Amino acid sequence: MQSGLPSQAVAPTDQPAPPLGSRLPILQPPAYASRVTVPDLDIDLPVISGDLQPPPSYPLCDVAAYVTRFEQPYEQGITYISAHAQEGMFLPLLEASLQDDGRSMVGMHVDVYTNDAMRYGYTIERVVRHATDYEVINSFSLTERRLILQTSEGPFGTTEKLQIVAVPLDEGPADPAEANPEPMPRDCRPDQLRSGDPPEPSESPGSSPVVIADPTPSFVPPSSPPAPAITAPPSASSPGTSTSPGGGFVPAAFASRVVVADLGIDLPVVSGDLQPPPNYPFCDVAAYVTFLSQPDEVGTTYITAHAQEGMFLPILDASQRDDGVEMLGMTVDVYTTDALRYSYRVWQVQRHITDRVVATDGLQPGEQRLVLQTSEGPYGSTEKLAIAATLVSVEVAEAGEATPVARPRDCEPTGS
Repeated sequence: MQSGLPSQAVAPTDQPAPPLGSRLPILQPPAYASRVTVPDLDIDLPVISGDLQPPPSYPLCDVAAYVTRFEQPYEQGITYISAHAQEGMFLPLLEASLQDDGRSMVGMHVDVYTNDAMRYGYTIERVVRHATDYEVINSFSLTERRLILQTSEGPFGTTEKLQIVAVPLDEGPADPAEANPEPMPRDCRPDQLRSGDPPEPSESPGSSPVVIADPTPSFVPPSSPPAPAITAPPSASSPGTSTSPGGGFVPAAFASRVVVADLGIDLPVVSGDLQPPPNYPFCDVAAYVTFLSQPDEVGTTYITAHAQEGMFLPILDASQRDDGVEMLGMTVDVYTTDALRYSYRVWQVQRHITDRVVATDGLQPGEQRLVLQTSEGPYGSTEKLAIAATLVSVEVAEAGEATPVARPRDCEPTGS
């Protein structure tokens, strides 16, 4: 393996390569929400990634979960945290909302801690009952910081949700132990899910959901396809994304398959939070980095996989021939769970990198980027290989080919 400065292959000068970028200058994994408290309601819960129990599985109990398509407390935009309306979770929010439409909660203090020992304080400014979609976030700019706490208004299958909107108040350092309670998530799926039966529809409580007009304009990617069947919730990382009124609490779209046909690569893609540090990433799948963007968002979609047979080994092999020049111009297809195919053109290969600067240098407004990363050596190797690609088209795909069955395999080296 070569040492020293990273080497790279770039597109020819007669075909100017676009600058690299991401929504934030993140070189290392950032901090995540780790605890939420509402002292006046005796709420105190560990917070985990919402991707740890992805749809169609039921959210875990005894913890709250942040929605990975939204932001973390230190970022501009919306931090979105949900938990069940059950004892020891967000039930006090639901109970308070039943009294005078929850007016007693306005002005209450909420603290969200992050795992880098920071505390972010908020004041509740609004209570939204009987919500059936994410429309509430269209009432403020996505460049503002907000916190939304969400819980259900009834048993499993109830459509309407309760949303608590809070504005930033203060922030400061916290004791690491206080900021990082040990989560003990519990599988609490109802019998209907365990048996595979669909939920029974619930009756509406009768109140009209809040409807707020004037959504933010939509970003139009190149070769824009027809509207997908599933509408993703808006993300503060992509100011051009918005919900459709009445769209409901539908699943966001996530990267689900990556194909580099010229190298014989075809892998299911899962959330990188499904095997979080310090655990070893799964084999037989690729994984998207949750704190960066998805293909439908402005910014960088960052997908990683091991340099092993059946995974990203062909990328490593190609990089060792003339610094990977042969990969320039290759097409990479990334499919998403809403049956779309995003096609990218490779324009840069970077070898021997030790950070994620490949995804953070010079994002232009409205730009969408893809980075594929793999290792350059055995377990413990510092240097990584990354190829960067720019979006060239988006097309509708067959649902079956867009969502292959993922069979992640635990391949952590013995003794690691």
